[in-house]
Amino acid sequence: MKSQIVYSKALPRAHQFPEETVLFYDSILAKNKNFKNWLKSFPYKIALKSGEELKTIRSFSLMLNKISKLSVPKSTKLTFVAVGGGSIGDFVGFLSSVFLRGRPLVLIPSTWLSAVDSAHGGKNGLNFLNVKNQIGSFYPAGKIYICKDLLLSQPQERLTESLGEVIKIAVLSDKKLFDIIEKKMSSAELYQQLPKIIKLKYKIVNRDFFEKNGLRRLLNLGHTMGHVFESQFGWPHGIAVLLGIQFSARWSFHNGLLDQTNFFKISLLIDSLDLNVNLNTALKKINKNKIVSLLSKDKKLTSKDRLDFIFIKKIGSCRRKSVTVNEILDEVKRQKLVY
Repeated sequence: MKSQIVYSKALPRAHQFPEETVLFYDSILAKNKNFKNWLKSFPYKIALKSGEELKTIRSFSLMLNKISKLSVPKSTKLTFVAVGGGSIGDFVGFLSSVFLRGRPLVLIPSTWLSAVDSAHGGKNGLNFLNVKNQIGSFYPAGKIYICKDLLLSQPQERLTESLGEVIKIAVLSDKKLFDIIEKKMSSAELYQQLPKIIKLKYKIVNRDFFEKNGLRRLLNLGHTMGHVFESQFGWPHGIAVLLGIQFSARWSFHNGLLDQTNFFKISLLIDSLDLNVNLNTALKKINKNKIVSLLSKDKKLTSKDRLDFIFIKKIGSCRRKSVTVNEILDEVKRQKLVY
């Protein structure tokens, strides 16, 4: 189930793909002159508007009609190439997994968040009834191109958004990486660390690719409350995950699992990122019924009212524990009062 990771300075040439290739790309990228020229060499291409609105059943149905109108030869070489961030990769990945019972998939992440996380591990999905990734598949890309020029062209806010997943993987399994992030990571430094970050993710994914034994669920650190914040406030995924990690750190410290030194290091790092939002305000603005509604649709549910939550033991080590929805609500209430 491994994807081939290709590190390159520039975008791959069209001749490196089969003639029967459909290129899907984030429409915003066409504003870049070099990217626009690159597009010209692909005869079959479809522009997509990124965002969670793309990942719907309606968008999926419309896309099937668009593909049919392209008159692309439906040979065994028909390949889907996706250039964009997480929503583009999710959407095209799912499309690729079911079209003609599966077509070869190539991902070219254009955002830091997709380069460090969503492009890897084979998860694809569509949203349903305003809940993220309720319909999906496990379908890893055959190749993933990590293009330096494309990533370094991203604005600073895209770098900040990616740090939710970067800090997550460091807290899960690598204190040295955490120490590097503490020193204010630049775009060039993040690109240099990408091979290590990606390798750390695959180390967890490959132990439980289809999420059968629960080991892969460690990657949900920060995502239980993170998805609640993302759905409720419409925040970028990486920002929501950062606050979800902070919520987990507070709960882990309160339980006596995480010591004071590690707790402060995690909290201070997240606070130092100068986000436009903060955890205290988020917890005060969201109501109990909304949390219950969103958690009841969480894919980490292990029974009607229990789900796996990822606690932090120390920077570099975490543990998965089954908790009730009421326990999460109690912790939300506690944090509202204490912080």
